[in-house]
Amino acid sequence: MNSSAVNPGEEVCLALLRKYSTPDHIVRHCQKVWEVGQFLGKSLIRENYQLDMSLLKASCLLHDIGKFTCIVSGKKHHDIVGQEILIKEGLPDVGTIVAQHVVLGPPKDRPVAEEHIVFYADKRVMHDQIVSLESRFIYLNETYGKTPEALDRLSFMKQETIDIERAIFEILDFSPEEISELSVTFDK
Repeated sequence: MNSSAVNPGEEVCLALLRKYSTPDHIVRHCQKVWEVGQFLGKSLIRENYQLDMSLLKASCLLHDIGKFTCIVSGKKHHDIVGQEILIKEGLPDVGTIVAQHVVLGPPKDRPVAEEHIVFYADKRVMHDQIVSLESRFIYLNETYGKTPEALDRLSFMKQETIDIERAIFEILDFSPEEISELSVTFDK
């Protein structure tokens, strides 16, 4: 998705997270998702892949903007609540990506785009640490897999994440395991 709109920078994104009372630990998670997303985005661009880095940045940083609202209200689907917030804030393109960070929208067979990177980067970050997909899904299953239906959804999400990982790393010249070795030095 390429946006013609101006996307907010990091300071504006952080201000929006504060506006919606996002706790510090969720903000740190969003920042770490951006670190992974930035690394992947820059790596893809080096391979002549077209991405909108400002859209990617805003989407990574704001992907959990609806989470605290849902925790407080008891609502489900923080991805959709996040999209609603971002539409209200005049950021519909960011909202479209945020709405897909839990379940990707159709079509599933489109080329790697910003929403895929946000989706994948989120799955590689547990709290504010980069982890393997296996570790992340063990945590997700233990935390959210309380019913057979929830376990089925998580199993589907894991397979979708594996498929996205495969699509991203077919383009890149390094392995997914190397993301765990990031030390926040992306501009070398």
